[in-house]
Amino acid sequence: CRGEHVYAAPAGLPPLDGIRVIRPGWYLGSVTRQRFTPSHALAMGLRAEEALRTVTFTADDPRAVRYLKGETLELAPGELRTAADGVPAKGYVLVCLDGYPVGWAKAQDGMLKNEYPPGWRWT
Repeated sequence: CRGEHVYAAPAGLPPLDGIRVIRPGWYLGSVTRQRFTPSHALAMGLRAEEALRTVTFTADDPRAVRYLKGETLELAPGELRTAADGVPAKGYVLVCLDGYPVGWAKAQDGMLKNEYPPGWRWT
């Protein structure tokens, strides 16, 4: 941890005390007010089966383009896949296109609130 930012450092990394380093490993996210916010870099480095909650769209699904444009989406019951039975549906969801991760969204009450980076959105 560096301040509020969380990194996964490679094994065997020597101490970085006194050295200016931009990112001392894989940026996982930030912790603010006792809440973890995952980074886009984490989403891009995961596989769909490694995430707690996922939703997968096909490339020809119009919701895929709407997600990439930064819009909020509605989910049909059963579209949200959870890793286990006791996992609540509310929380961060890894959004995948044809099985490949593209970013995060927040699931709440059948809605996906888009967390796709603003600079990457389609216009």
